[in-house]
Amino acid sequence: MAKSNPKIPFAPVLHEPVDEEMVPRHNLSEAGIDLEGVRRLSRRFRGFVPGSRMPDLTAVCAVTAPAEADLSAVVAKGVLRLLGQIHCPVRQECARCLVPFDSTLHAEVERQFMPGVDPAEADSQQEMVEEITYLPDFRLSIATVIEEELLLALPMIALCNPDCAGLCPDCGVDRNQESCQCRPAGSDSPFALLKNFNKV
Repeated sequence: MAKSNPKIPFAPVLHEPVDEEMVPRHNLSEAGIDLEGVRRLSRRFRGFVPGSRMPDLTAVCAVTAPAEADLSAVVAKGVLRLLGQIHCPVRQECARCLVPFDSTLHAEVERQFMPGVDPAEADSQQEMVEEITYLPDFRLSIATVIEEELLLALPMIALCNPDCAGLCPDCGVDRNQESCQCRPAGSDSPFALLKNFNKV
């Protein structure tokens, strides 16, 4: 007899919008939507996801407080639209001075989902008309979306400050904190004298 996988408890379908003031904050780690057979839906997700439930994010930075999310889900004509905002305090290492610094990741969410298999995978000639994420198992995990959006919100290069002077490549001193007597890079190059060759 085949062993069944435990199902994640997914949120019930609500057919009427929820009054904003009546929506409490919840742990969204297990929250989600089962889209099987659903044609219409209106649902609000307001709450948090702890860093322990976002392993891909914690692998690249330290999550110093739970991610906060306020998302609205609406299903119409078989398409789920998820809109809202996500914020998450994190600690990263500056790429220039290597000093840890705190910041907050911000993500504006505007995603579309459809149940089923991506038709582009079956037909390589089919063009993607719009950005839609397909759900083969008909289920959307809110925590997964939150983690994905925060990963996309990470800066390409983490800097404690746009004007960070970084470390001296010769003596290693933090040039944000103190100066050093090291020469600028390239001043001892054997080709340095050639700079003025054409000026003679």
